[in-house]
Amino acid sequence: MNESRQRKEFLRELLEEVEEKAIRTGSYEGPFLDLMMQYIEKPEEPDVLVPPYKDSYKKIGVNAYSYSEEEGVLDLYIVDYDFDQQVDDLLSINMTTLTELANKVKRFITNAKTLKNTIDPALQARDLAVIIENNKNSILEINIYIITNKFYFSNKPVEISIPGIETVNVQVWDVDRVHQLVLAEQGVQTLHIDFEEDLGCTFEMMFVPEGSNGTQNSNFDCYIGFLPAQLLAKAYDTWGPKLVERNVRSFLQARGGTNKGIRDTLKDPVQKKMFVAYNNGISSVAKDAVVEKISEGTNLYRIKGLTGWQIVNGGQTTASIHQAYKNEIDLSDVYIQAKLTILKVEAEDEKDQHILEDEMVSRISEYANTQNKINKSDLLANTRFMSDIEKFSRNTWVPTMDGRKAESKWYFERARGQYMVDINRRKRGKEQNEFKRQYPKEMVITKVDLAKHFMSWEGHPHVSSKGGEAAFTKFMELNKKYWKHEKDKLDNVISLEQMSSDIYKMMIARSIINRHVTNIVGKMNLKGYRANVIYYTVAMLNYIYGDNINLIEVWDKQSLSDKWDNVVQIIANNVLQYLRESAGDQNVTQWAKKEACWNQLKEEKTKELSFLI
Repeated sequence: MNESRQRKEFLRELLEEVEEKAIRTGSYEGPFLDLMMQYIEKPEEPDVLVPPYKDSYKKIGVNAYSYSEEEGVLDLYIVDYDFDQQVDDLLSINMTTLTELANKVKRFITNAKTLKNTIDPALQARDLAVIIENNKNSILEINIYIITNKFYFSNKPVEISIPGIETVNVQVWDVDRVHQLVLAEQGVQTLHIDFEEDLGCTFEMMFVPEGSNGTQNSNFDCYIGFLPAQLLAKAYDTWGPKLVERNVRSFLQARGGTNKGIRDTLKDPVQKKMFVAYNNGISSVAKDAVVEKISEGTNLYRIKGLTGWQIVNGGQTTASIHQAYKNEIDLSDVYIQAKLTILKVEAEDEKDQHILEDEMVSRISEYANTQNKINKSDLLANTRFMSDIEKFSRNTWVPTMDGRKAESKWYFERARGQYMVDINRRKRGKEQNEFKRQYPKEMVITKVDLAKHFMSWEGHPHVSSKGGEAAFTKFMELNKKYWKHEKDKLDNVISLEQMSSDIYKMMIARSIINRHVTNIVGKMNLKGYRANVIYYTVAMLNYIYGDNINLIEVWDKQSLSDKWDNVVQIIANNVLQYLRESAGDQNVTQWAKKEACWNQLKEEKTKELSFLI
């Protein structure tokens, strides 16, 4: 399938999904933002304003936000959804329109003092105005995300400034960017690069010698040295996100902090020669390598080819070098220090080898001290545990209640966009319809949603409230017995537990319950804190009534009994009231992310809510 056809098919599926959800919710912007956030996957999940704040007269608009007090970073989101977007006539967006959208967000910031006193206190938008006004002297960086269903073909940086803010970044997430990201996440592990054939040059590195006792590192080979910046830039230009972790796609026009320093260094004819001294470099891993010893008596090797090459640390460096390359900055005298680890994990079976490789890559990335650390949800997406869940989802039919044969399955999406890619691999018409019948869109579950649903049910709603990244990390830790080797007191490796069909079914059952609660809360038309109310309501339902709810029965019926609907509604109303009142002077959503919030809710409300059935 050619690139143009792939792009159109991807857009078609995306618009159809938004349309289906809009029919149920009465809104297009909300479902579109939710769908796009699955791909952006920020570590800090944004608070979606319900309703979004819009003032057409003053040209102000914001759809969502998140604020990191520790880092002094404020993220703001604005949605541009065009109903006229069609697959047969792709609509594009230009720099002028994007700048206008960014300025709508800017005006919310510059008018925060007034908005703080004029917005209805019951609306979440007022919380945002309060955050901005109360922290105006401590906000160091503002990131504006423009989320559009159009195509930004020029991809030129959008630049605006905000008085009193040191760094302002504008990111455009259009359909094409998401499509590229989806394609990049499919089959990354098998990519092979022949440097001489593909890029016209190789590079040399020093092999780290064996230990003094003559023993060799059995699980890996390590090389250190430097890369020509031009080679790295060309590699990224050719393969893009296939080489690097997701965070590189958050590169913000080389304007913020580290990126700006890299850009300025590369522009200076004298300073750029010092780049190797100034910059921390990159750390990378590969599953296999084609190397050639330069000469006997030395540890110097020529790196001719790599399979499964992944730059696990140094994303900002890679993206900044590439940006300079695209801006035609001469990189001929620029070098980057680099570490390359070739995995040589051997195990008795493929499963153990897979697990050991996962752990090694995770530790290399986690311990490397560089500017931009890879997200754990990306590192762990390829663990055997995730693969097992995926396999069960492809092989486990959903039971029917009327005696007919099973027709559908849940679809676990281990990599972002995997479902759409699977659809587009099939011919439009009968093949795609058959696939959708077997895997309905409403039964697609992402790895971060599975994690958030699990964490809520298991009594960690404050973790779910932090967002997908935090929830997924904790989810993997709580389920480490299925994927992570540990040792007992005698240093013996503890055998991993096997995933089973029932364990898979109970995981999906938690998501069924969460979605059931979501539907009930949605009908309550709450103005604000919807996600937090859902997570805490699910947690309280299990905490108080969990002994009366059998997860396997929920799977068998594919629903939570409607006898719980009134209970859920009462708990949700109590949770909303509690969150607002207990937060005090704190921002409600920030308060909901603290374990103290959950503990206090249990202490104050358990007795009152324990006799609803």
